[in-house]
Amino acid sequence: IHVAPFPYCHRCPQQSTTGCCGRAIDEMELLLKQQSTPQETCAVVIEPVLGEGGYVPAPKPFLRDLHQLCKENDILFIADEVQSGFGRTGNFFAIDGHYGVTPDILVMAKGLASGMPLSAVATRAELSDRQPPGSMGGTYAGNAVACAAACATLDVFEQENLVDNAADMGRYIREALHDIVAANKYPVRDIRGLGLMIGIEFEDTNPAAKGCASKVANACIDRDMLVLTTSVYETIRFIPPLTLTRAEADEGIAIFAEALAAVFNSP
Repeated sequence: IHVAPFPYCHRCPQQSTTGCCGRAIDEMELLLKQQSTPQETCAVVIEPVLGEGGYVPAPKPFLRDLHQLCKENDILFIADEVQSGFGRTGNFFAIDGHYGVTPDILVMAKGLASGMPLSAVATRAELSDRQPPGSMGGTYAGNAVACAAACATLDVFEQENLVDNAADMGRYIREALHDIVAANKYPVRDIRGLGLMIGIEFEDTNPAAKGCASKVANACIDRDMLVLTTSVYETIRFIPPLTLTRAEADEGIAIFAEALAAVFNSP
């Protein structure tokens, strides 16, 4: 197993102002020359939007170039949408909805059954047909209750138009966060995300921002709202339910604004 750099534009040494500079795909091509030749490489696995890495959406040119690189070298392209799948990004899946890329294998879980223990792997018939019967399974595979939860979840997606709601509420929250930061000049490096998968990263070169992600998260908890930190950098993620209403979003935004003020404006 080899790990290649993810295109994290706000941390890239190139600091391009015109979009993805291509450094990450260059590093991938170098890896295939130095560490694992295409003939020795089974697959490339990638999250279209980094989860624990900081809620960073991959640039479109990178994902499309990576997919093409895999096709040219007969390498399986596997999209991990355990966190980003099932409407979270404002499309049912980020890889095809946002990026226009069809993976060879798609991995999903979490939102699939609204928290019940269920995951799934989707692929083309010519790939799945190569597997001997019984080669994929597990202790909880095909659990009837979890499968029923997944069916009910899909019904709610359709009935309540949750994918569009995630896209709309995500835009609304990101715009509100930009307004709060601009009005108060808080040390924020980036506000990013797709749909209701939103990250806000603080400027950790500013002494005032050291350890601030945890401080802001704790200030939110003190005000009865749970948020999580993520990434090795000072980052907070917002992952509200896809059923989020405008009133609930406004309440959460107000609490977050109070938390920011408590952390950065306190003596």
